[in-house]
Amino acid sequence: MRDRWRAIRMLARMAFATDPWRTLGLLLEPLGQLTPPIIAVCLKVMTDGVLHHDPVSVVVGAAGIAGARALWFVGAWTGSWLRVRLMEEVGFAFDREIATLTASIPGLDHQERADYQDRLELLRQSQGLLGYSVNSLIYTVNIVVSGLATLVTLAVLSPWLLLLVLFVLPSIPIAAAHQRWSRAAEERSAAPARLARHLRGLTTDRDAGMELRVFGLRREILARFRTAWTDSMRARLTTERRAAVLANVRDLIFAVGFGGAILLALWRAAAGHGTIGEVVITVYRCQRMQAAVMSPIQAVAALGSVLRAADRMLWLREYAGSVAARGSGSGPAPERIRDGIAFERVSFRYPGTEAWALRDVSLHIPAGTVVALVGENGAGKTTLVKLLCRMYEPTKGRILVDGVDLAGIDVHQWRQRLSAAFQDFARLEFTAHHTVGLGDLSRLDDVQAVGSALDRAGASDVLPHLPDGADTRLGSSWDNGVELSTGQWQKLALGRALMRERPLLVFFDEPTASLDAQTEHGLFERYAATARSGSDRGMVTVLVSHRFSTVRTADLIVVVDDGEISEVGSHEELLARTGPYAELYDLQARSYR
Repeated sequence: MRDRWRAIRMLARMAFATDPWRTLGLLLEPLGQLTPPIIAVCLKVMTDGVLHHDPVSVVVGAAGIAGARALWFVGAWTGSWLRVRLMEEVGFAFDREIATLTASIPGLDHQERADYQDRLELLRQSQGLLGYSVNSLIYTVNIVVSGLATLVTLAVLSPWLLLLVLFVLPSIPIAAAHQRWSRAAEERSAAPARLARHLRGLTTDRDAGMELRVFGLRREILARFRTAWTDSMRARLTTERRAAVLANVRDLIFAVGFGGAILLALWRAAAGHGTIGEVVITVYRCQRMQAAVMSPIQAVAALGSVLRAADRMLWLREYAGSVAARGSGSGPAPERIRDGIAFERVSFRYPGTEAWALRDVSLHIPAGTVVALVGENGAGKTTLVKLLCRMYEPTKGRILVDGVDLAGIDVHQWRQRLSAAFQDFARLEFTAHHTVGLGDLSRLDDVQAVGSALDRAGASDVLPHLPDGADTRLGSSWDNGVELSTGQWQKLALGRALMRERPLLVFFDEPTASLDAQTEHGLFERYAATARSGSDRGMVTVLVSHRFSTVRTADLIVVVDDGEISEVGSHEELLARTGPYAELYDLQARSYR
């Protein structure tokens, strides 16, 4: 119950923060629910007036009903107008917060966790409910107020009808069971629903579309999509069928009480203890009794789906907050690196796995060094880069920058000292100018800075070939958009990596995989020269490449093998040792002969 009140408070605070005046206006809407008791009294007066040929009573009763309905209509119309607009505003506010929270989580470990992805999938599915939450809350309040008003009226006018409450009480355990089943069904459906969304995305993804067509995978992907979608819906449909059976039992129980009340009213009228008007009002009051008790129960139960969505929103807030507090120190990032970066017995494994990606790694990278990471695929090279970027924290051990634990430095300040180009680069479909300029937001519109970065990246030939030059919209799915080759996209990503003027740590993690070996070698020679020009601030440049003609230009070569450091030294030193590096170098050199 405490969690339910937390969720309700969160929804109410979000509505008030989004639009306080509309929220306050909605608080007046439940007053319109006081009209049913007025209508009940006026209906009895009018019916008895007809039977006793009393025109005054008929007019008074009819006028009262008309006035009450008009009051209800005005309140309902005003409330609907307020709610529709507030729903849109609150829905957008929640969408924006979800995007902000998921994007602001400092690291990437949550992306590797199935439990996080499942809960996020349920939150995505219920995003619409968060916007609808204001309407749902007000509707529930309206129904509860109306029900209480009806019960008070019955207690005054026909207290014996309160016995019908006994025939409505089964609605409470039925509604509670329905909500328990719904929660369990939603949790069971999360993983297959996520799979269905992934498969559906493949059918619209441009890159996947090529393989789907070449290998004739359309039927296979669609069949798997149908299976996953069916699996995700099976638990929900089973829940609804069970709930429908119990709902029929509930209605049958009430029908017994309803029929008994009508028979009793007819017997009293036949025996001269009541009037036909009382029979009519008994029928009306019995219906109102059902609405007065059953409808609030159902409304509160239906609110459960909204509150579950709110619970997931609270969970995302708390998770993002706890990760930020746990993963970010408060110390300032250094302005320069004086001694270097040291790994002290660092071990790491990805969330949800038992295998170690790195084991007991100890390594010192001197300030001002160009270091190359070499090794087979899966050896752990990119994992070292991710740890230095603070995308993950070491499972064991620590990383020091000039003797200061990297975990104690504010993560956002640290990343402002970094720059990077990755093999899996982002294809940012903005104008060509902004696609590069985003590498340094402070100089986003600096045409000269963008041109200079492209020159250093060896990418100055890209913009002149575009229809509108730097102002060309990239991405063929947009009006007047232009699609680039993979090599052109990669060159713009390299330019983006070189936008920051004075970084302390620069990563080139297989960033030129789409370029030929000679072009890559020339680029890295320029990068190495640029890196050494930054030695006054101790800038460290990390190269990851499978091409030994490139890595030989590095000051320090680190050979990574199965999560461990097997060799460290310069190109000449490692060749002289005739160890793993020399063997790999000779093997690759022979392939070019």
